[in-house]
Amino acid sequence: MRWIALQACIRTEPGTVSVMDEVTAQLSLSCLALSFTPRVALVDEAVLMEVAGSLRLFGGLARLALQLEQKASQFFEKNKVSASIKRAQGATSLIALGRLRQFSHQPEAVCKRVAELPMHTLTAARPHLGVLERVGCRTWDDLLRLPRSGVARRFGAPLLQALDRARGHVPDSYEWRVLPEHFDEKLELDALLIHAPALMAGVEGLLVHLQAWLLGRQSGLCALKLIWYLDKRRDVPATGELVIRTAQPAQDLRHVGRLIAEHLAQQRLPAPVHALSMQSLETERLLDSAAFTNSLLMEARKQGDSALELVERLSARLGEAHVQVWQPCADHRPEQMQRWISPQIANKSIAAGNRHEKTRKLNDLNKDEKNEALYPTWLLPEPLKLAVHGESPVYQGQLVRLAGPQRLEATGWLMAGDRLGERARGKPPAIRDYFIYRSLQAGLLWIYRERLPVTPPQVVFEPPCAWYLHGFFA
Repeated sequence: MRWIALQACIRTEPGTVSVMDEVTAQLSLSCLALSFTPRVALVDEAVLMEVAGSLRLFGGLARLALQLEQKASQFFEKNKVSASIKRAQGATSLIALGRLRQFSHQPEAVCKRVAELPMHTLTAARPHLGVLERVGCRTWDDLLRLPRSGVARRFGAPLLQALDRARGHVPDSYEWRVLPEHFDEKLELDALLIHAPALMAGVEGLLVHLQAWLLGRQSGLCALKLIWYLDKRRDVPATGELVIRTAQPAQDLRHVGRLIAEHLAQQRLPAPVHALSMQSLETERLLDSAAFTNSLLMEARKQGDSALELVERLSARLGEAHVQVWQPCADHRPEQMQRWISPQIANKSIAAGNRHEKTRKLNDLNKDEKNEALYPTWLLPEPLKLAVHGESPVYQGQLVRLAGPQRLEATGWLMAGDRLGERARGKPPAIRDYFIYRSLQAGLLWIYRERLPVTPPQVVFEPPCAWYLHGFFA
């Protein structure tokens, strides 16, 4: 048993419209099958898979078939398509296809012997079913009992060749399905559309095909382009386009669909649209993709949207300039340990792998320091110089020291009163001692004291010791 035959039957309820038909369902099913074996072919109404080389990888035929059915069922369920997956197995492709056809017509009468398969399950015999029925040939075994020369003269050589292939006397030869390197598909709309949100009906159908292509190639989507074709009779550009980028490679395209809907809600079409096309701009190979797990997703999906998905949706709705994301920076200075950038810049950085690298370097740089130090929840835009009573700082009354000092040193700091310039480059590094103080009115405070740099004996530099409030703890 090294062949599997599959068929997806779409069930459409009265009054509802499905995003795919039977032909589209078989194409999507063949893409899913490619994540299990490279030998996949579309034959008539079914998808044929030669899985001899994949059995050891997936733990046997039973486990491979079970994972394949689960994956296909999850795919159709995610896309809100009511479909049933029919499957049959056989030592040759025609035996598997014949068993699938018999199961589709008579689920309760499954033949145990291959010779008992009815003649209508053999494609080459279908043009001659009437004559074969009249001469008493109702099963494959009945036809095999007839003289080969007579069968060849009456029905032609293709019927005998099909029987030889079914019995394994002649090797199977198919044109194996190969997915293109880039997804590019065009859809002609049923009617001219004048409102951009109405394009989502066609977009959803293209996203289904794109998701099947991604699963077949075991890849995640990073960027795509949506193009709409405008009526040529209007004095406007021939096309309009929209580029969507995601922070993380995605195989579940529901979030991408929501992003497209947000952008289309803000579009104004200068002319009616008659066609759509979708192209994949950037993809990324996923080692933990659905082919290696029982899930359609790269990892187990949690309830609700992630923070990155929320930021992307808000950016699409409010505009890039009105949404910013936090990004860590490799710097000892508390006020320079992070920066706020637009999501578009962050997405490009993440797509190139820069964010993970920067985060790793930052963690390595400040590993020991961050484990020993407490950083406040809020930092002041500029440190606030405090009054001093004796040798202790004062802020809205007397303060009680709780922890410290924590010493931080960086050449980028200058002492109070210094100015940036050519002369500042040769100055020794400034030093800060941070303390945690408690205030009855303001709570926990993060306060630092400037320490004097080591100066040469001939330089007289003795500024007063200053205290500054730098942040508040929650």
